[in-house]
Amino acid sequence: MDRNLFVLFYFCIVILGAEPIFSQYPNNGLELENTLFCADKKKCATVDQCPEILSLMNRRALPVHRFRHLVCGYVGSHPKVCCDVLTSQPTPTSTALGFRGDGLPFNKNTGCGKSLIRSNMETLGTFPFVARIGFINVDNGRTKYPCSGVIVNERTVLTTGTCALATSNSYKLQTVLLGEFDEADNPDCNSLFCGLPTQEYNISYVVKHPDFRSETFENNIALIRLQTPIDFTVTVQSICLLESENYNLVGKMPVLVGWGKISSQKEKPTQQQWLETKILPKQDCSTFMNRGFSVELCAGSAKEPCSGFSGSPLVLKYGDTYTLVGILSYGSDCEINSNSPSAYVSVAKYADWILTNS
Repeated sequence: MDRNLFVLFYFCIVILGAEPIFSQYPNNGLELENTLFCADKKKCATVDQCPEILSLMNRRALPVHRFRHLVCGYVGSHPKVCCDVLTSQPTPTSTALGFRGDGLPFNKNTGCGKSLIRSNMETLGTFPFVARIGFINVDNGRTKYPCSGVIVNERTVLTTGTCALATSNSYKLQTVLLGEFDEADNPDCNSLFCGLPTQEYNISYVVKHPDFRSETFENNIALIRLQTPIDFTVTVQSICLLESENYNLVGKMPVLVGWGKISSQKEKPTQQQWLETKILPKQDCSTFMNRGFSVELCAGSAKEPCSGFSGSPLVLKYGDTYTLVGILSYGSDCEINSNSPSAYVSVAKYADWILTNS
């Protein structure tokens, strides 16, 4: 899909949603512009001249209701928005899983799902979108990170409801840690480079799914909103979302990434770990379903993810882009000689909810 079709596709949603407002102002192919709408130093321009807006759209990080507030005019049927204008902008492209932007500079406008590390092995910076969810001890002020999440945009981290809404007499949800690889080192280094020190962000609030049921793991999904925007670096980037439930994942081989213990290990290592899995038919998780637990995605491997992997992202790589297909909801009791599958939240099922509330 070329750039014009992509922009038109996105804007059709806005135009249809705002029809009662704009239908009384037919443009008849003419350029309409509210020159008084934009703040100082902002220009009313088409989206392909607005890198910040285009980047948010490419990452599905700009809800339609927020976009409407930016509209300042039209060129034919194409809305214009207030922004900092550039004279040129890389062309957005599409993949089988949704739209993304290629060739964007390394900064906050970087396309989603990108690792800026070119290596034939998983290392520091390979999975820059994984976040650690921190709970502070109310007695001694120390922070633990019992579960994980994934960066959706500059203010939002996606995780499970069972992680974000966990309660304890001694601990309370406090922070999100980004840019971590080895919890024993800060900053992290390997033979290629040293990353920047980890970044810790205070949590503003949590958006839980309205139909979340902790006892059955139904709709086990939550958004953590941060008090300040994320500073994107080589080890901190956002993920792309799988948005179509029509995409058949069974048989695909995504990777689970986090800081948990794997069934073959006696102790949990300090480094980030990744586990290749295979998406299975949901019937393969019938043991869970027979107990009344929700199963949206079922995946297994020769080894099991154990404690510490809750909320961790399950990602598929297409070309040089990682796409989030699930987050770990729960699993078996992780016996050493077991290889039982685990249950995951289906990201595609909640894509609209995620984007609307991010």
